[in-house]
Amino acid sequence: MLNEPRQQTPLAGLTGGAGAFEHGSPACVILLEVPFAELVNLRGEPDNLDFTAAVQSTLGIPLPTEPNTTTESDQYCIMWLAPDEWMIRAKRPQAGDLPTRLNVALRGIFCAVTDQSSAYSTVQLSGPKARCVLAKGCPLDLHPRIFGAGQCAQSHYYKTSVLLRRLDDKAGEHWEVIVRRSFADYALRMLMDGMWEYTERRN
Repeated sequence: MLNEPRQQTPLAGLTGGAGAFEHGSPACVILLEVPFAELVNLRGEPDNLDFTAAVQSTLGIPLPTEPNTTTESDQYCIMWLAPDEWMIRAKRPQAGDLPTRLNVALRGIFCAVTDQSSAYSTVQLSGPKARCVLAKGCPLDLHPRIFGAGQCAQSHYYKTSVLLRRLDDKAGEHWEVIVRRSFADYALRMLMDGMWEYTERRN
């Protein structure tokens, strides 16, 4: 029906709605969208034991307190952004509303819970050349001795801010890139441009 609502991500025009991008190759690098990832920004005092205990009770994992580190479970990843700020990434669809559950658990505690799901796009870059593609536009040292699994960092890819997370993948390079929705089209076009040399070409 013409009036039937249909949910689309900001990157639907680049993927044809299929979630995959045409550049790259399975042997070198693959770029995939993680559509409708649930993201929640959390602000609070890490020295407040009531705050940290309530978050851990709700999510099942503690808040990371070391700069640029993550804590993870099968359901969630919590990324350190600042001494009093974290980004929570749900890894699977939630049975209940995550911001609501956090607000209920943190009632009466000085903090802030903000749903950021519609504000960002999430993609994953994997393959032997994934780090090479990221290094073309990101100034960070991405070598695994410096930026390993369980770490995250805020930086930029060419002219847009990104949140990078190194995923634990013994098979090779695997990265997650979280970018603001308004810059997602630009960021993905730059990533695809970086992947161009690794694209299989048919005669």
